[in-house]
Amino acid sequence: MGEATEGNHPEPDPRQAGGAVAPELPSAGGTTPDAAGQPPLPSPAPSGMSRLVSGFSNLSRVASGVSAKSMQRQISARAPLDVEKLGDDPDILELRQSVGTDDLRVLSRLRSFDHTFAKKAPPTRNPLLRAWQWWCAYLLPGMGMFSEAYFIFAIGNIEPLFAVESPNCWSCKDEAACTCNQTTVENVQNIEITAIIVGMLSFGFVADVIGRKWGSRLTMIIMFIGACLLTGAYGPTDQVFLSVFCFSLFFYAVGVGGEYPLAASSAAERAEGDPELRKRRGEMVVLTFSQQGWGNFTNTLVILLLLAMQGATGTLTSSEAELTWRLQFGVGAFICFCVTVYRWLYLEESEVWQAEHKGVQQELVDEGDQAALTGRRSWREHLVIFKHYWPRLLITCGGWVANDFAFYGNKLFQSKFIAVISPGASRFKQMQAPYTIDRKWMGRKRLQTMGFLMMFILYLPCGIWYNELVDHAIKWFQTLYFLSSFFNQFGPNCTSFLVAGEVFPTDVRAFFHGISAAAGKLGAIMAASVFSHVDTVTTFYCSAGAGIVGAFFTWIFLPDTTGLDLAEIDRYHRFMLAGQTENYHGPAVKPKHLSMYERWRGYGKHYDARLDAQQRKLQDMAAEQEEWEQPASKQ
Repeated sequence: MGEATEGNHPEPDPRQAGGAVAPELPSAGGTTPDAAGQPPLPSPAPSGMSRLVSGFSNLSRVASGVSAKSMQRQISARAPLDVEKLGDDPDILELRQSVGTDDLRVLSRLRSFDHTFAKKAPPTRNPLLRAWQWWCAYLLPGMGMFSEAYFIFAIGNIEPLFAVESPNCWSCKDEAACTCNQTTVENVQNIEITAIIVGMLSFGFVADVIGRKWGSRLTMIIMFIGACLLTGAYGPTDQVFLSVFCFSLFFYAVGVGGEYPLAASSAAERAEGDPELRKRRGEMVVLTFSQQGWGNFTNTLVILLLLAMQGATGTLTSSEAELTWRLQFGVGAFICFCVTVYRWLYLEESEVWQAEHKGVQQELVDEGDQAALTGRRSWREHLVIFKHYWPRLLITCGGWVANDFAFYGNKLFQSKFIAVISPGASRFKQMQAPYTIDRKWMGRKRLQTMGFLMMFILYLPCGIWYNELVDHAIKWFQTLYFLSSFFNQFGPNCTSFLVAGEVFPTDVRAFFHGISAAAGKLGAIMAASVFSHVDTVTTFYCSAGAGIVGAFFTWIFLPDTTGLDLAEIDRYHRFMLAGQTENYHGPAVKPKHLSMYERWRGYGKHYDARLDAQQRKLQDMAAEQEEWEQPASKQ
């Protein structure tokens, strides 16, 4: 089976494969029949305001559980396959003899859904229009990550401004003279990270239930409200202001946490839905993530411009400091508002998620799952992932922990060694990864392993010869430091975001990505706790240790999904739900797409292209039989 066609076979329409479906009701923008039976008249196209009102109405219905009940009405158990009607096809006869009639009936319904939903933009030769189309396709979906970085990295940028405005709170040296709780001041970053973890876990789960569109809208609404709260934060005393600021930051950061699983899942599924982008899926996801670097750069640029406009190039006054931090938050709030409007009016649901969500629910109903039969979310989907894919969850969590441990530790001590660090440097390093991550000679696994190894190789001499380098070879020290940062951004900082959204099935992708990302933030908290109690040399040894541990776990546990269609991981998921993992023979268990641990456990022994082709033939025939029988049952 060639690489270009692997796991990319034409399959039945998901509407034909999803079982009995209730008749579609006319939409707000469709046609409405006359009460007297006259021909329907076209309804006017909905205005922007009516879309907003309709959106809020839909959200309330989702929250009240109406969508779950409609799912229950639409999905009913499919009738068992009539094996005798399959004829005497030699492939089917061979398959029937090898697995038995009962398993044959189960295998017949575990078909793949078509993931081709591309909407092509009209071609143009205008370079400006082409650049606009490229930005809309690749970078606009990452504006949530842009907004996230603009605010999150702003906290470190504006702390000196807070110190100018309220020196007895933000830079207090004498505890008796402090006007606010110093423990709170010292833990502002931890408050922020805790809120991000809450958002990752909660919205990761919610996005798999209500969809990517509504999840993305909710996160951005929270971020917009939080941005407004941060811009207008006020208190009559320093302590009250600090409390209001921390609450606003926590509120905003919950939305930030939700952006991680939603941005990664949406980008991966958007690429999966377009055959031309399917082999560039890694590029799509990493370009979305790279917007984080541009958000960081933009925030720094805005602050510098605001200071320059006030002529504050020397000593700052309290009023100049306050005006600067409020205006830079205001700019960020405007960006959040624009993204919120776009998502509310124009963002479409992930059609890949829709197809797979319905397919999984259909399989659970066929299996007689009680939660699915009553229209509720079944935890069986998650339990089979924990059972079969726990090594993948281990590496997506562990790799992110190792990366963030070294990355945030790096940030903690970088100011001690280098007088000037370009705040926007990371965006260029992240922009290198998209153009190598989908290449066969590199791929996800090699890139992440290489990045971790280079971090180990570059951090270790900084620890061994720290004093000699700082005292006599500062240029060499800076070179090692910049190279370690480059390979961190070029490797695991990008791949950890990508692979957590690829190695799990679509219907639980956001949830497990959220768990992995939350684990990474715990690594950041660990770094802050550990590095604050050790000397500088030890921090280098710790970062080097994180690099070698990350490389080892990546080599053992991370599968390489380069070139593998996500449809095959989704198909394998349905085999898991049906208890038929040993009868799955497709590309998802091809040895080159498995981790070393999975190959050692024997997952790859089931791969057989010939048996997989026989199963696909059986599933096509079952789909045709079902299609013929549905009209007869309606009569």
